[in-house]
Amino acid sequence: MSIKPYGDNFAPVIPLDDEPVHTEAQQFCFDPTCNCHDDPALVSVANQQYNDGLLTAEEATRTIQGRQV
Repeated sequence: MSIKPYGDNFAPVIPLDDEPVHTEAQQFCFDPTCNCHDDPALVSVANQQYNDGLLTAEEATRTIQGRQV
């Protein structure tokens, strides 16, 4: 018994060829090889937000990793 293909049994793949995006609101990008994650000025901003109680330790870490929404 073979499975007959249907038009709705696939998942489209969308390639992401975009460059990492850095904005004023989102200073860390999703690319782990980008230098933004090692920039002392940007990291100090996230650290200050943690010290001010605006971010938890986990949120600050995810922000620097570019995974915080």
